[in-house]
Amino acid sequence: MQIRKATENDITGIAHVHIKSWQSTYKGILPDSYLNSLNLETRKKNWSRNLKMLHSATYIAENGDGKIVGFAAGGPEQTNHLHIQGEVYAIYLLKEYQRQEIGIKLMKAVVDELVQKQHANLIIWALKDNPSRGFYEALGGRIISEKTVKMAGIELAEVGYGWENILDILVKL
Repeated sequence: MQIRKATENDITGIAHVHIKSWQSTYKGILPDSYLNSLNLETRKKNWSRNLKMLHSATYIAENGDGKIVGFAAGGPEQTNHLHIQGEVYAIYLLKEYQRQEIGIKLMKAVVDELVQKQHANLIIWALKDNPSRGFYEALGGRIISEKTVKMAGIELAEVGYGWENILDILVKL
């Protein structure tokens, strides 16, 4: 498994993983009609824009065949949380590649870059019903904030896992 910085050549693979992981992770949380409507071309456009503007630290995981099986993205905190500087925006893996420590390697790559950019602390937002939330708890994250978001026409609760000192998460990675 190789972890490396994402390039524009990776957009199709990232978009594919984004869709497939949402369809498996959020089944039963988001409506099936919404999950089934996720469109590769739309996600590719979003990721093309994201790699240029939003996600200053985006990394991918490639299997031995060169297929993208996961990604993580982070950068400056985006929700105007007064004392938080860094944020992991997304971390997704294809279902068959979960629980193999690939997520840990992706998180480490993103967090290492955020540390280099002198972000002192960190937040990660997750849907409260996300079955993978234990991953953040195992890395020492604690819920520091909650909010409601509208997604697929429904309101959902989100929780923000925080690390007051970004170096604390590195101990677990």
